[in-house]
Amino acid sequence: MKSTSIKEKILELFEEEFGFLKDKFEIMDLLANGSPLDYNTIEYLKLPSEENNIVWHPGVYLFIGNNSVYRVGVSVRNSRSRVMEHIANETSQGEYSVLDIDKYEDKSIILFNVKDINDRHWLLSLEVFLEKSLKPLITSKRIG
Repeated sequence: MKSTSIKEKILELFEEEFGFLKDKFEIMDLLANGSPLDYNTIEYLKLPSEENNIVWHPGVYLFIGNNSVYRVGVSVRNSRSRVMEHIANETSQGEYSVLDIDKYEDKSIILFNVKDINDRHWLLSLEVFLEKSLKPLITSKRIG
């Protein structure tokens, strides 16, 4: 039986629950090219595959490492900026920190950004769904 990576599981969950809306989202991995988990790298990152470079749009973000989800969150303004705040603040809970993912080969910061900012109302549903489904190591105080 094939083992499923956490990234594959996330994409499957998204497709099952939000597939009917997938054209409204751009899914990006900020660390796809082996980029370091570094504030400056992410601040100036421009993803080459994007025509309009919507990395700064509203979206849901996930910190991933060691085949685990460390954090799920949302920004209705700028998902990359919120990711950078977590890095700068070294967001943590108990023994886990978002910075821990940098130790792992499978590190990722996934963004589910809306292509049109007028569709940002879908983000809150997506965040709660992913938080409840994936049970991240660092939970959101808003969701609990």
